[in-house]
This record gives sequence, C-alpha cells and structure tokens, in this order.
Amino acid sequence: MSCFSPARLALATAALVALAGCAAPVTTPAAAWQAPAAWSADAPLAAPTAQAAVPATGAWWASAGSAELNALVEAALRSNRDLHIAAARVLQARAGVDAADAQQMPQLGLAASAQRGRDASASPKASVSSAGLRAGWEPDLFGAQGLASRAATLDAQGAELAQRAMRVAIAADVSTAWFEIQALRRREAVARDALATLEHQIEVARRRFGVGQSSALDVDRLLAERGQERAALVQLQGAQRARLRQLAVLTGAAQPDPALAFADAGASGIAAPAGLLPAELLERRPDVQLQARALEAAAARLGVARRDLYPRIQLDWAGRKERLSVGGASASPTLVVGYGVSLALPVFDGGRIRANIAVHEARTQEAMASYEKAMIGALADAETALVQLAAAETTVAELEQTQRAAADAAARSQRLYEAGLVGLDTVLDVRRSQLRAQDALLQARGAQWVAGVSVRRAFAGQV
Repeated sequence: MSCFSPARLALATAALVALAGCAAPVTTPAAAWQAPAAWSADAPLAAPTAQAAVPATGAWWASAGSAELNALVEAALRSNRDLHIAAARVLQARAGVDAADAQQMPQLGLAASAQRGRDASASPKASVSSAGLRAGWEPDLFGAQGLASRAATLDAQGAELAQRAMRVAIAADVSTAWFEIQALRRREAVARDALATLEHQIEVARRRFGVGQSSALDVDRLLAERGQERAALVQLQGAQRARLRQLAVLTGAAQPDPALAFADAGASGIAAPAGLLPAELLERRPDVQLQARALEAAAARLGVARRDLYPRIQLDWAGRKERLSVGGASASPTLVVGYGVSLALPVFDGGRIRANIAVHEARTQEAMASYEKAMIGALADAETALVQLAAAETTVAELEQTQRAAADAAARSQRLYEAGLVGLDTVLDVRRSQLRAQDALLQARGAQWVAGVSVRRAFAGQV
C-alpha cells in the first residue's frame, strides 16, 4: 500500500475532484413518436354512454353488481401464481437498489494473518501474526455509481409497474371468464329448449308421415337438424368447462368451484370517461409507464458504460496490531497504520470499453422502440375496445327488436293454432325461430359484456 502525507493525499484528491467537471450529464432521449391530441373519428367517445366515469383505480368490476364476481376477483388478486411471481420480482428489484446504493458507501472489513518460516537458510525462523481493520472507499467523482443506483431504482419501479399491470390483466381475465360463462349457461338453457322443441317437432312429423300427410324427407331433415342441435349443445358445455378451468387457474385453485352460480345480471359495459385525452391514457397505463422506466434505466446504464473512460480513484486505509517472534523471542505488539490513494485510467483495452458503450447505445435504442410501441399499442387497445363496445351495443339493440318480433310471431302462431288455422308443426317451427333469435341476442350480450371489460382493462390505471 502506498503511503502519503496528509497534505499530499488531500492535494491528489482535490486534483481528481476537479476532473469531475468534464463528465457529461446523462439525459433520457425523447420519444420521436408523440401521442395524438385527440382520438380518431372511429372512437365513439362522444356517445352518451361515454359519459359514464371509469375509475382509474379501485374495484371497477364491482359495478357489475355481483358479489360472486367480486369474490372471484379478490381471490385471484390474492392467490394468482403469476401475481406471486411478480411480487417476488419486486422484492428482487428492491434488493438490487440496496446493493447498488451500498457500492457508494465506504467498505470496512476485518483482516488477520499468521505466517512462520524463513526467507533464506541463513535466516532464523520467524513468526509474524497480525489482526486489524481495512477500509476502502471509491468516491463517485463522475457519477457512475449514482447512475448505477438510479438504474436499479428504475428497475424496481418497473417491477412495481409490471405487477400493477398484471393485477389489471388478472382482474379483467377473471371478469371476462365470468361473463362468458354466464352467457354460455344462458345459451345452454336456450339450446336445451330448442332441442326439446325439435324433438316434439320430430314426433309430429313422424305422425304425419304415418298417416301420409308428409314425406320421409321432412323427418330426415328434422333428424339432421337434431344432430346439429346436439353438437351445438355439447360445444356450449365444453366451452363452459374450459372457462371454469381458466377461472380455477386464475384464482389459484386446484379445481373449479362447484358452488359458483353465475346467476347475477351482467353489466352492459362502460366506456371511457368524458374528456380523457390520449396523453392522459398513456400516463395512467402501467404497461406504458413500465417501458418509460425501462428507457430511463437503459439511458442510465449507458452513462455508466461511458464513465468507464474516466479515471477512478480509490482511497484505502489499514490499521493492525502486528507481533513478530524470532528464535523464540517475541516482541511487543506494534500498531501499524497505512493509508493511500490510487488512480486508475484506461489507456489501451483493445476496444472493450467502446464496444460496451456501443452495446448500451443499441439497448437504449431498443428501449426507445419498445416505449413507442407500447404507446401505440395502448392507444390502439383503447380505441379498439371502444369501437367493439359501440358495435356490440348496436348489435344488441337490433337483436332485441328481432327478439320482440320473434316473440310476437310465436304468440300469433299459437293463437292461430288454437283457432285451427295452422298446424302444430308450424307453431313449433316458429318457436324454434324465436329460440334462434334469443340465442343470437345472448351471444351479442355476451360480446357486449366482454367488450365492456376490455374497455375497463384499457383505461384502468391500477387495481
């Protein structure tokens, strides 16, 4: 260890501090792509339904009015394994911040040694033992350690934003599955009614064929339709089982809960709050802010890589008690103190530092592209969800009129049958048409519920 007088040590330190002024500040590059000032003409934000407020935080799924859905979402937010993984990543990132901050602090350690032997055959055997403290500190003259700490802090913030985005996604996935199962169950009831009506119609056709009032073609046609109805019923049941399994995975359960009723009335969906601009959406979306933090962290690490071109200073101090024993005679312990300063400046490294800088410059460009992609994707998600919700609402309104017309036709055919003006097969045929219209309406309402959840997912800031 090199030893200096206090005056020389102070002079060397001051000279190196003076060099810190040549370190260029690190700034995060600005995104070339900017958010539009307003939504496109296709986004139905001026519609009356768009005036309903969508909360940025909180249990937005509670507006469906279902205690069962509330319990499912809460169970998922508590037990979902992906959220457990995200929470562990947050802890790792926070520990990384502590490790980066520790690099800026002086280091202190214990040191002890013992040796016995001789330097030459003519020398007597000697024993040397020592124990003491060793301290070192590298001043952050050019900000490399501060930038590394900032990058670690941004990583931790990114991990928290990723966890927040996952909570939003999990809540939306649970809500979507719940609404889909509700629609599938209602459609299954309609399909069973349609199959029973078709079975009755087959019996009527067979009786008419038996008395010569119809041909075998009518019976065969109805039998073929019965096979289609049975296949559709099986598909509806299979889709329900798949959604139930999905719910079990989302809520962290081993098996689907058989006690779920799915009997609550579904929500019609909520659009974005009035006056919410695209830039405001980007500020509340955790997935977009996650990419912004990743860009800042990449810029900070680029600054760390550039600081490798600057000199580094190391301050060292050591103090120990040393005992020397020669030929069986032991001297009194002696206090040995040493301090010094060292300077390291890269001169030739074969291009390693420049290559590392180029790597981090490319990573910064990659982070910039990912950030811009996240902004574009977020706006597209929001507008797509709004357009789908508007289309679903229009479809439901049209099919409600169709359903009412089909119900009127079924009632009219029943009256004509009672008056003896039409046959039973006509009544059953009209009834099946009504059930088909009802099934189409249920599909449209299911799409409306799912679109409403998509809007909430697109505009929710956190859960």
